[in-house]
Amino acid sequence: MTSLKQKVFGFIRQFSSPSSQEETSTENFIQNYLRGKEIRRNEPDILHGRSPQELPPRSIGKLSHVIFYAMTGPDGGLTTVNKQEKHVSTSDPDIHFIDDQTDNVGVIQDVNFNVSYNQSFKEKKFIPLQKSESAPMYQEDIKEKNEEHERNVEVAGVLNWKNPHNRAYGSSTTLYELHPLTKINAGEPIADCFAVVARENSAILVLADGVNWGQKACIAARAAVHGCVDYLNKSMFSLAVRESFTTTDIFLSLLRSFNFAHNLILQEEGMLTTLTAVVVLPLTTCGKYIACCCNVGDSLAYVYNSRYGVREITQGSHDVHSTRDMRDALGALGPVDGQNPELTNLTLAMTEVELGDLVFITSDGVSDNLDPVIGKFAGLPTVEAYQRHRLTLLRTEDLLRNGVSGKGPSVTNAKELVVNLLDFVTRLTAAKRHILEDVDLYINNDGKDLSRGEQRVRRREINGKLGMVPGKLDHATVVAYSVGEFDVST
Repeated sequence: MTSLKQKVFGFIRQFSSPSSQEETSTENFIQNYLRGKEIRRNEPDILHGRSPQELPPRSIGKLSHVIFYAMTGPDGGLTTVNKQEKHVSTSDPDIHFIDDQTDNVGVIQDVNFNVSYNQSFKEKKFIPLQKSESAPMYQEDIKEKNEEHERNVEVAGVLNWKNPHNRAYGSSTTLYELHPLTKINAGEPIADCFAVVARENSAILVLADGVNWGQKACIAARAAVHGCVDYLNKSMFSLAVRESFTTTDIFLSLLRSFNFAHNLILQEEGMLTTLTAVVVLPLTTCGKYIACCCNVGDSLAYVYNSRYGVREITQGSHDVHSTRDMRDALGALGPVDGQNPELTNLTLAMTEVELGDLVFITSDGVSDNLDPVIGKFAGLPTVEAYQRHRLTLLRTEDLLRNGVSGKGPSVTNAKELVVNLLDFVTRLTAAKRHILEDVDLYINNDGKDLSRGEQRVRRREINGKLGMVPGKLDHATVVAYSVGEFDVST
């Protein structure tokens, strides 16, 4: 019988050795960078700060409030929380918005969220489905009626969340191993949540990654996305929006949406989560767009442009010159100290984007696996922290240009980008999963279940082997949007 040790080394050989094409593709961008051959392109600036006043105001063009496409997930996403809904008001006296807590230079100080979230809630009215006694209802009829009912119930300012598009798309998956006996993935349920709302010439993208595992982490992520999107939809894109406004107003709305997100986490009794929101808007200059971002934690936002490559909008929220602990989310919404969030790396950022650019957000289950050290890129020597950051962007660009195989084709829309990145991280982490899915970790040679203590001993024996294969097991989520105007006929 093949020993556990032999199996492990077999998995390492099978899954961690890249194809010759992938090796060549990887070596190209790694070696060009390390040898100084990479040509830095004159990409648009990314400006960041801790308050709206630290960023220059840009005039926003005319916005349409009509929603063309909307999608959330996984498994219902933000629609699965918030059975009660607080009235959204930009002048609510019961709420201390985080933008009120600034000193003279606009740096956010000790933020004490006012948690009056249990007051003044209105209960949503859900109309029960009626069944005719004279006509039996079959399963497909029930499904059709339920879907019709869902389309007529507004959730977070959107009537139909099951309306994706190639240019407005998101998806989540788990990279954790499947237990060979119970057939359940470790880390269930997926604790990420995403949402994208696309209007005629603008979009909202939001992603949250619940900290650690479990139902309360899952609830925290979904509540955060719900609260954030709900506020943005009902304030920024309402019919009552002012005739003229600037990015300063947008950043105020983003900060306030984070306050709503935090309060909803507390209401729903969730735990901790990261949160990143990007709003893409037209500028008054014809054909120009701006991406405005607010983030806390380590869910990162990017822009892919076919000329400039990939740049990270959220890079101001972490020090690219210091190697960070991959287990530290850097900040989080939710009851970090029993009531208040941790806003250490809460950051606002903006960058100009172009027609056809792909704006996207990833959870760290994706971004960490694009890191050259975690991904164990072929032929990579020891690198500094800033080099790891730059190589991560180059690895991402290479995937979007050349695909997982290295042979292309290049991604052209949001859906292709999402599918491409999730396919890559799934393949990268395959060896780790296969090692952990070996039934010999759970039963002995006689087919009897091992005790928990015996299982722990066997897992410790393979820890060193796991470190030899690339990738990090986690939940993985990407949400993306193709910049430009939507035509309802396309």
